[in-house]
Amino acid sequence: MRIQITTDAEEFRSRVEPFLLRDPLRHTVLTTSIANHATGIDSVGGASKFLSVHAEDAAVVGAAMRLAGHDLYLGELPRDSVPAVAAALAEVAPDSAGVEGVVEVATSFAQRWCELLGTGFHQSYTVRLHRLGELRVPYVAGTARPAAESDVALCRAWTEAMRAELGMPPPGLDEAAIRRRVAAGRWWLWECDGEPVSLAAHQVPVHSWSRIGPVYTPPDARGHGYASAVTASVAKLLRADGLDVCLFADTSNGTANRIYRTIGFHPTHEFVHYTFD
Repeated sequence: MRIQITTDAEEFRSRVEPFLLRDPLRHTVLTTSIANHATGIDSVGGASKFLSVHAEDAAVVGAAMRLAGHDLYLGELPRDSVPAVAAALAEVAPDSAGVEGVVEVATSFAQRWCELLGTGFHQSYTVRLHRLGELRVPYVAGTARPAAESDVALCRAWTEAMRAELGMPPPGLDEAAIRRRVAAGRWWLWECDGEPVSLAAHQVPVHSWSRIGPVYTPPDARGHGYASAVTASVAKLLRADGLDVCLFADTSNGTANRIYRTIGFHPTHEFVHYTFD
């Protein structure tokens, strides 16, 4: 088994894309991160690290990444490769503040990482990946509209509020990144009585999949079904384009998990984020 690390997102994409696209749902974060770079929505600097695991016949059997300024993110990895992957990433990105991945892999990785660097770790949050089955669109007062340039500041404020509420580590999307996504038509607002009350965005489609997120309703507008309505509206648009749809929900947010099930989403994988002490 061989591990290869590059700082070139395009090189990584050409190397691992066939492997990732064997299960595009499982690898939605990796594939969309790479696609965002390729389309110019995001730019990853030289500090980013992209890791691939190769079998003896050179076939890719695992992948992981550390985007500049972000925590480590693990794709599918052979169980016996995890200690070596942790060692390789500890060597090139020892300042990483945390790791995220499916529970079993991320836990094994965090344990090995902390053995190597003499630190501890604690769980920050867990999220559940859902895929859309039969879409059920609720009737809710208001209407969906695409976010505009004039909404960028509001979208930024709401996403920062969401991250703080969920305890997600920095950095989030800055104003320029949100502006590019709004210009690409990926961010939507639900309006009621002429006022924005909820938002839902979607990621760049990759291999016939698109992931909805973030989804956020400010506290004073909750309890009216706005998040359900805007999420279902965006899902309907994606389905009309022939796309499969997925999203993440914080496992501690019972309301979010309930409304997603109500409109037709079903849980598939559970991911955990650990912060290194």
